[in-house]
Amino acid sequence: MSKVTRWAALVLTLVLVAALAFWAGRATLTPPAQADQRPSEDAVVTVAEQELGRVITLGVSVAREQAPAAVNALSGVVTRAGESGEVAAGDVLYAVAQQPVIAVQGELPQWRALDEGATGSDVAAFQRMLAATGAKVEVTGTWDEATAVAWNGWLTERDYPAAGTVELGQLVVLESLPAALSVDAKATAVGGALAGGETIVARPGDEPTFAIEVNQDQAAMIPAGTAVTVPHGEHEWEAVAGESTADDQGLIRIPLTAPDGGAVCGADCDSLPAEASTSLLSKVNVVPPVTGPVVPVSALRTQPGGAVVVTVVQDGVEEERTVTVRGSADGLAVVDGVDAGETVRVLNGAP
Repeated sequence: MSKVTRWAALVLTLVLVAALAFWAGRATLTPPAQADQRPSEDAVVTVAEQELGRVITLGVSVAREQAPAAVNALSGVVTRAGESGEVAAGDVLYAVAQQPVIAVQGELPQWRALDEGATGSDVAAFQRMLAATGAKVEVTGTWDEATAVAWNGWLTERDYPAAGTVELGQLVVLESLPAALSVDAKATAVGGALAGGETIVARPGDEPTFAIEVNQDQAAMIPAGTAVTVPHGEHEWEAVAGESTADDQGLIRIPLTAPDGGAVCGADCDSLPAEASTSLLSKVNVVPPVTGPVVPVSALRTQPGGAVVVTVVQDGVEEERTVTVRGSADGLAVVDGVDAGETVRVLNGAP
């Protein structure tokens, strides 16, 4: 190869190397095309007028002090179980050895057996009971043949054996009837034995106590003053939560009272079961109900100065408007400053 030809080949090689280096430099140093990082278009929602709040359902324990109404004076096997509730004159509370224990209205507790020849106010109370349950007997205060006949008829109509005597312990005498009575169901279970001296029948106190038993997380949602509703039958009692207390096991007890500080059941406590303890349900307003224009919480923005604003959209025009938050629950907020029917922007398309 001639000297000229070799120089030409060298020059051409250098030119190619330079061109390749320039191309490689551009490929390496040129930044890649940028991805579209604009946020997705925010959504708009229509403001609606509604009530906002949060209610949870919790159990309520009701405790009633029990005052003994009578001491059992019969001995033997229980043949009819006791049952608590409202009783009237002539109702059988329980039975021992087929001897019924009966509710009677009177002044003095039964202090003796009643039979032929007995006279007094206790006989008159017994006769009134017989007459109230349909027996043909006059209230004379003296046990006579008509009283004996009426007593035997009363027994046999109710599948009890006839008897000529009302044994001591067969009458539970109360000053007024009907009345709520608590009968010890365990002591009067059929087949059980009674020896006498047991306190079986009691009258519930007039001031039941109501309390919610909760864990720590639930207690945090129920500060003192929280409104609570306790439904029972045809009643719906309004109550207020008090200060909570905790036991050694971590169970927290929150007492409930009526808004005036009295018993939750007010004048309707007689409608409660007569037992010493009862369980009911309650509705606890952990977020008090508030009515007004409702927007999603994601539509709210807090300004550096603390003001809360929303973006109102009308005919394509946006307006930042200051609002006041009156309450919030479950991702929604009741606010003042916008009207129902207006539309607001929700950030990042969040519903």
